[in-house]
Amino acid sequence: MMASRGKNGAAGCFHNQQGAALISALLAAALVVTVAAAMIFDQQLDIRRTGNILHGDQAYLYARGVESWAGLLLGRAAEGEEYEYLGHTLPPIPVEGGHLSVRVDDLQGLFNVNNLVLGSEGGQEQQRLVFRRLLRHCGLAEELEQAVSDWLDADQEPRFPGGAEDGEYLRRDPPYRTADRPLTDADELALVYGFGQDGYEECLKPLLTALPEVSAININTAPAPVLAALADELDLRRAEQLVEDRPEAGYTMAEFLEHPSLAGTGLGSEAGVLLTVQGRYFMVQSEAVIGQSRVVLHSLLQRDGEAVRVLQRSR
Repeated sequence: MMASRGKNGAAGCFHNQQGAALISALLAAALVVTVAAAMIFDQQLDIRRTGNILHGDQAYLYARGVESWAGLLLGRAAEGEEYEYLGHTLPPIPVEGGHLSVRVDDLQGLFNVNNLVLGSEGGQEQQRLVFRRLLRHCGLAEELEQAVSDWLDADQEPRFPGGAEDGEYLRRDPPYRTADRPLTDADELALVYGFGQDGYEECLKPLLTALPEVSAININTAPAPVLAALADELDLRRAEQLVEDRPEAGYTMAEFLEHPSLAGTGLGSEAGVLLTVQGRYFMVQSEAVIGQSRVVLHSLLQRDGEAVRVLQRSR
């Protein structure tokens, strides 16, 4: 009886040891499988990450190439020929693994905010009148022109009644100072006293630019609201007619000033300080999509004859 129980106890112990060994083997196998799966996942992640980096670098180089191509196109364009492609996004150009696209805009078709403080005093006064008309067109207070001029000029004397200098901005939370210099980006106007986002974003922003020197408005690329701001008597309807009648190769200055829509507006030969028939500053938007990577470059180009150089570039 006693011997029988001893044999059963030994057998039970042996079976327990076998079960423990099997569980240990299963745990070890599960651990190996988990580690292997993690290594495979990390490897796949590294492969994808490397591919994205390579595609991103390739897309950036393609975008730089598109920028250079646009610069060559602008440099070689004879007077008037560029109007065939300005303001349009060209159809996507297929390349291995993706596609490219480009848009070229003449920034002198817009109002240069820095004109308010650049150039002669007489020229500045004309530019302030144009800017005030643009503000009025967008339903904004004309006195905002004074706040913008104070933001740009180098002194600390606020204009009356709508101006603002450091004393106004230092009371804000957080406090800041006026720029006291020309803008590098028209979006900086969002910091100026009295500007709200609604009127600016919806109406005024698409009509403005910020260029490093005083610049005239290109009558061959300016939208109707910018043309309407040239004179009090030039309403939006007549400005839209000017745009509709614009020749494919662009107006000459004489053709523009003789247009019936300008009758009685007072715009004559003296308007030459405000107007031009060809731009020198362009915004090139170059886009390259390669694989899962997309790169967009916004490049400010300056043209001087056939020479074109990049002044700013953002990615």
